[in-house]
Amino acid sequence: MKLTKALIISLVAHIIMLGLLVFNYQFSKIEIKQSKPGKQINAQAVNKKNVEKLVDRLKQQELDKKNKEIERLRKLKQQEEKARKKRIEEENKARKAKQRQEDAERKRKQEEKKAADAKKKRVADEKARQEKIALEKKKAEEKRKKEEAERKRKAKEAAEKKRIEEERKRKLAEEKAAQEALEKELEEQMMEEAAAIDAAKQEFVLTEVDKYNLLIRNKIKRNWIAPEQKGSCIFRINLAPGGLLLGISVLSGDQQHCDSGRRAIRKSEPLPVSSDPDIFAVLKVRTFELENKEEKAEYDN
Repeated sequence: MKLTKALIISLVAHIIMLGLLVFNYQFSKIEIKQSKPGKQINAQAVNKKNVEKLVDRLKQQELDKKNKEIERLRKLKQQEEKARKKRIEEENKARKAKQRQEDAERKRKQEEKKAADAKKKRVADEKARQEKIALEKKKAEEKRKKEEAERKRKAKEAAEKKRIEEERKRKLAEEKAAQEALEKELEEQMMEEAAAIDAAKQEFVLTEVDKYNLLIRNKIKRNWIAPEQKGSCIFRINLAPGGLLLGISVLSGDQQHCDSGRRAIRKSEPLPVSSDPDIFAVLKVRTFELENKEEKAEYDN
């Protein structure tokens, strides 16, 4: 804009100057016409030549001035271009510096944000970790309490079971002791009764044995034909149920008495015996003696 304004001012100045020159030329021409005739041509020629020279000089000056102005404008333009380039370069530098600053600021903010996010994440992670630890502790504590409660419950149940078992065992022991005492008492009573019964039975058995011994001896003696001379023979006989003879053994004695006695025993079969097993158990083996002129019988059982 400054360059255009300078060109306009210069152009207006040259137009004014040309106007003055033309005006001066016209004025000189009028004066020559008013002079003497002999001198008019020379003056006109001089003025014209001078004007032409002046015009040429002015044109040259104008051209030089124009060239100078063009050169000045060119240099000015170069300077302006250089200034523009420098300004652009500075602006670029400033923009780049600003961009670098903005990038650095953005990077700083990003790093701050990243650091803040990392810190936030660390805080969140730490919070989550603490919460997890707290939750695990809570779960562990709940589990411990549950296990402790379960242990106490089982211990209580075990103690109650033990108490019940001990009470049951105590009652069983008491019942057993009472039962044993009762059984012992009953056993003692039974033993006393059995002893009394055995005593009575033994007495009865012995009485019966004596009776059957007498019957056996009398039956054999009735069938015995004793020798005339004195003597004796001791026998042992084995009896079967019903009084049948299983065997006759001679323990001692003379021949005549033993032979006659054996015949008398065989002739007396079956001998009188009891059907009672207890009495027969005593009677099944008998030892007795046959003696001439003296009736005598001895029994081992």
